[in-house]
Amino acid sequence: MVYGKAMLRLVIFLLALLPALPAAAQVKCSDNMEPIQRDAETRMSTQDFIKTVLTNEDVFSKALANYGYKLEVSIQTLQGDTVDGEYRRTSTVDFDANGQRRETVTDGPVNTLTRIRITDREIDSMRSAFTITPAKVVDNDIAYSGRQQIGTIDAAVFDIMPRNQSADVRGFEGRTWVRVRDNAVMHLCGRISSSPIAPMRYDVQRAAIDDKYWFPVQIRADEDARISGDTIHVRLTVKYSDYKAR
Repeated sequence: MVYGKAMLRLVIFLLALLPALPAAAQVKCSDNMEPIQRDAETRMSTQDFIKTVLTNEDVFSKALANYGYKLEVSIQTLQGDTVDGEYRRTSTVDFDANGQRRETVTDGPVNTLTRIRITDREIDSMRSAFTITPAKVVDNDIAYSGRQQIGTIDAAVFDIMPRNQSADVRGFEGRTWVRVRDNAVMHLCGRISSSPIAPMRYDVQRAAIDDKYWFPVQIRADEDARISGDTIHVRLTVKYSDYKAR
């Protein structure tokens, strides 16, 4: 997927990624991380990423549907530094005796949001929205950008960037960190067209579940977003924990 002018697009893409568009964004993709070693070699090529990692993303997405978990949601709108609306809920997702998914609210919900609307279905969709399936990057180029330390793991960094900088966001655009040993995306930061609220920049942390699936444990966004013609500062945190297989 990387063609002759891909390196020029990568430079433009990285320049856009670092300063955090729009200016009020609080999520920075490499915040508190070691510098990227751009000249570091990797056992995983771009072709490996496309063939192996994206295949595993499909596997993870299907496996996620068979797991229950604890879900903690916090969504706020802000005027300056003042919170003027909030949605908060804690629940447990599991399966009944017939194998049907069910959700039990254990705290809340509290909903004082007036400037944005969020539904339970949209919140539920976030658990798989950031799975980087082949269909979500079909119009993008993928480039290996180096190695970067995430905790104790020396991750391979791949950037997924638009072929046409002026085109609307389609699928996922941003940075992914791959644990090469597992051929798995362990962290990603970028924008996705299927965002349930707005095309903000989201930071998604994952963890290995049952030593084989890399599932989300936290999704964050914090920036000014264009929603129905208005500019609204949205701060979102969604946490997943206590994963249990059906």
